[in-house]
Amino acid sequence: MMDSLLALYSPTALGVIFVLVWAATSVIVTIPAFATRGTPQLVWFGAAGFILTVEAAVLVTLAVLNSQGKVF
Repeated sequence: MMDSLLALYSPTALGVIFVLVWAATSVIVTIPAFATRGTPQLVWFGAAGFILTVEAAVLVTLAVLNSQGKVF
């Protein structure tokens, strides 16, 4: 039981999980941008881009720390 649970924390598995999380977030965050037109659409896309960039930086940092054995 513990071996299979620890397999979820391998760098490869964690990377796949993080990509799925990031993809789902990108779909959810950009929905309001596609529902508007003009200047509000640009604002929504800018906000979505900022949120996705910050999330990607956090997820990459966690993946690197996990591969070094410093977290999880």
